[in-house]
Amino acid sequence: DFVVIVSTQYGTPVWERIVGRSNMNEWSYKITYDNAGNVIVGGASCVPSGPYYCQLSESNRAFVIKLSGTNGAFLSARDLASSWGSSDWIRILSINPTSDGGFVVAGDILYGPGDKDGFVAKFDANMNLQWHRILGTFDYEWLTTAFQTTDGNIVAVGTPFYEIFVAKLNVANGNLIWQRRYPRTFYGTFKYFTWAKPSSDGGIIIADEISGGSNRDVLFVKLNSDGDVVCATRIGGPGDDVGIDVVEGANYYYVAGLWNGGDLFYARFNKTDCSLVGPVRYILSSSDELARAITIRPNSGIPYIAGYTNRAGWTAGDYDGLLVADSGLQDTCYWRSLTPSTNVSVTLSASDYWDDYGNTGITVSSATYNSISVSTNKTIVCDLLTRVNEERYEDCYISISKNGKVLYIKSKNRQNLSIKIYAPSGKLVYSKDIKDFEGVLNENIKLPSGVYIINVNYGDRKINKRFLVN
Repeated sequence: DFVVIVSTQYGTPVWERIVGRSNMNEWSYKITYDNAGNVIVGGASCVPSGPYYCQLSESNRAFVIKLSGTNGAFLSARDLASSWGSSDWIRILSINPTSDGGFVVAGDILYGPGDKDGFVAKFDANMNLQWHRILGTFDYEWLTTAFQTTDGNIVAVGTPFYEIFVAKLNVANGNLIWQRRYPRTFYGTFKYFTWAKPSSDGGIIIADEISGGSNRDVLFVKLNSDGDVVCATRIGGPGDDVGIDVVEGANYYYVAGLWNGGDLFYARFNKTDCSLVGPVRYILSSSDELARAITIRPNSGIPYIAGYTNRAGWTAGDYDGLLVADSGLQDTCYWRSLTPSTNVSVTLSASDYWDDYGNTGITVSSATYNSISVSTNKTIVCDLLTRVNEERYEDCYISISKNGKVLYIKSKNRQNLSIKIYAPSGKLVYSKDIKDFEGVLNENIKLPSGVYIINVNYGDRKINKRFLVN
């Protein structure tokens, strides 16, 4: 089963739901809202061929599930199946709203023996299928993104193994208006799914990967409204680096994904020429994290990133979901900065086409899923690297309770500690200095409701953190 979480900007859950059905495994890939504020989730379900997984050859379905935006209760669902055969593969990898109150999805389907292709499907506000289109060749292709453009039509994007594919389809019937196919190098034997989004100027921004010779590098691509390349940039380091998702902010384009084979990261790119702006930002951890989706909070410009982690002490066991936000470009107990060793522009040229297999191959039926309320919230303890070349960490935990009375700080190593809390006006409202601090500080403080900034200096390091007192 999968979990849907709606949270406040501070990561506190508003509601959390486990969604699925008995005797099936479910994965959700993307989520959106309809015009009424309800949550719509797209993904795939299949009969398990093992305790935690499904094979692509097993009986399976793609699903679209609508949940109440108020509390996550199940409202309705549609199952998509391949009409080629009852056990053929199909899944939804993208879902986005359309102006008529409906939505458009994209994914991949086993269309014919051993031939996996991309598909796009348009639904109305009542979740009725209006049309679908299967696109591909004799290789393995998929479409990870479909969205409505400013002219009302649909753009679909796929980033399978050796290329980037972009197409525009008529919103009324799914007929192809144009398509572009951009070959690019690829490293390894498997490919990460990567996504695209519309840009405010009518173009398309794409997060992707490209061969870095002996590893993977991040590839960021900007296309115009006709699908032509405006610019592209490759960044990377000594390990595998992959762009997974992309978003536009007020001043920059942002890409999030995997850095150095196991770090969650994001990077900013210039809107005019795709050049990297500032350092790459990554989560400091000794384990495995990866970003799956990124968005920017409009009023603050803070990036919010969803992904996963297996960091001991952060999880409830194995891999768990992770929601992170970075309030600035200074180093903190969570975030660090680095300069990539590779930072170059890339030239992409269009070549060849995908085949249009038409409005066939998919059947749709109604379905019922369970939506069960759960509590998965877990506070993350921050880790502070004491020496760059040592695997030695000191633990710290900073929290202000909702009643604004408790300040709790824990330090493993003896060090000088300075704590200051400021009101939004800049007025100092709390201050404490301790020499050779080691252990736990548990302070009772009284603050009126509002947003505050805490500044902690310990040794030669600093933490700056905003917090809310209700």
